[in-house]
Amino acid sequence: MYEHRYKHGKQKAIMTVETFKEKLENSQLGLEQKAYLVLLWHSGARKSEVYERTKDDIEITDTHVIVDFHQRKKHGDTVPPLKIPRRFYGVEEYLVSYIKKPKRLKQKTVYSYETVEGKLMVHQKQLKQRWLFPHISSTTAWRITKCVLGQEYYPHYFRLRKLSKIGMNREKGTFTHLKAISGIKSLKALEAYLGFDQEAQDEAMEISE
Repeated sequence: MYEHRYKHGKQKAIMTVETFKEKLENSQLGLEQKAYLVLLWHSGARKSEVYERTKDDIEITDTHVIVDFHQRKKHGDTVPPLKIPRRFYGVEEYLVSYIKKPKRLKQKTVYSYETVEGKLMVHQKQLKQRWLFPHISSTTAWRITKCVLGQEYYPHYFRLRKLSKIGMNREKGTFTHLKAISGIKSLKALEAYLGFDQEAQDEAMEISE
């Protein structure tokens, strides 16, 4: 269905936060869309795990935005709510500013998936909630990602970037840390998300003469 959206292939180079900042601030997106991309950038969650959050899933403290993603999709684990530091790029100016705006009840279609006898089953239902991002859907997520990052990118790239940055941390990038963020249960599944970092590539070259 979305094959054309991956026509540039899987992007594995890790974008820096400075590049993301430049791209986001040069875009013409509204506050809701920018806040959505900022949460996608910092959370490492799937696009639907972000746009299906309600106002009740969010808590703002003096130092963090706390997001409860509940059980992760595709048979992922239920992990504790993520505590995103308010000092991270875009959290204060976009995410917190947007969250503080009143949220009205709105009906939205929510999809869930399960595999039955090897066949993928798609379920959908209409729910009326105070959605955090009432105007964001799968199609919108694709569109604004390409608008900001470029045509070769897609929403799932945000997940790859986040998990890759954690995995590349030599001191703290353990499987436990990756699982705590993503809810992914197996190392094999996590490996599919890991990209490469330019600094690591340069360092590898320096030590390989």
